[in-house]
Amino acid sequence: MASINSQRGRLYLLARLPRRDGAPGLQQARIALRLDDTPINRRAAAKQLQTLERQLEAGTFEWAYWLDEAPGGVTWREAIARLYRARVVLGRTGQSTWEVNYLGRLRQIPPTSACTTESMATALERYDRGTCSYKELYYLLRHVSRLVGVPFPEVPVPTYAQAQLVAVPTDAEIIAWVEGAPNPVRWYWGMMACYGLRPHEIEGAVLIERDLCQVAEGTKTGFRTVVPLPREWVDRFGLRDRRLRLRLEGSTDRPDAVSKWLSKELRRQGLAWRPYSLRHAYAARLWRKGGSRLDLYTAARLMGHTAMQHARTYRAHIQPHQVAEAAERALGGG
Repeated sequence: MASINSQRGRLYLLARLPRRDGAPGLQQARIALRLDDTPINRRAAAKQLQTLERQLEAGTFEWAYWLDEAPGGVTWREAIARLYRARVVLGRTGQSTWEVNYLGRLRQIPPTSACTTESMATALERYDRGTCSYKELYYLLRHVSRLVGVPFPEVPVPTYAQAQLVAVPTDAEIIAWVEGAPNPVRWYWGMMACYGLRPHEIEGAVLIERDLCQVAEGTKTGFRTVVPLPREWVDRFGLRDRRLRLRLEGSTDRPDAVSKWLSKELRRQGLAWRPYSLRHAYAARLWRKGGSRLDLYTAARLMGHTAMQHARTYRAHIQPHQVAEAAERALGGG
């Protein structure tokens, strides 16, 4: 059983671990976290403890992950720990946003390698500058560079803009997309199409009365209830049958597992869309069906957005006259 240990005002992880010399068996050992024992740092240490416990349970523990082997510098493991403390423990980033949006990209960098200008540039080379992935990693690494005192590389600035909506398929194209896929991927496509869910939200989603869908608390934007649109797709795609749901290995520890799996399946189907096209199509359908009767706050909450985020991203579907009509009715002029 691993635990957090404090000695002389510094935090450590304490557990029975494989011997560092490679000899058989386990021995009680400490892992230095290089954190002062404060309430805030205890929260960061608790996250490191979860990682250690997962490694021990899965039999993937390696001392190389936990030892700093970058002479005169900072390893990526320590750099990411500092970023977690700044963004999540001290900042406004939620735990699920950290795990879903950020950690999936950061964990691709070898944790025991040195955090350098060159390694930052190498990490960014995996993505095109016009993608959301490049934009998010770019700003994460800029923050890391300030935290560890490493110069940020001279790389192109991101050109991706969230307000630029991805291509949206028609309802007929969506039906062909979903019904052209084998189960269980068909069930996942159906959940995204009918409820506008993000990929990582599907695993914990539950259908309740009237086929409303409840999204779990531990997702990017937390608990919410979503309406099916159109409702007949629930039957058409067999969405009540959770036996069609696939339990992805590692999906609990890696919230991006579903997204990566669906992206591979999309390529296997040979479709030109992106998984998120189904979510954007749901938003377009909301405004097409709801018209001026649908208010911005309601639409945003269904999608798990703030009103500002929703208006910025889906403004192409929110016609100016719809806003004006709603204002007229509220003021008694309609």
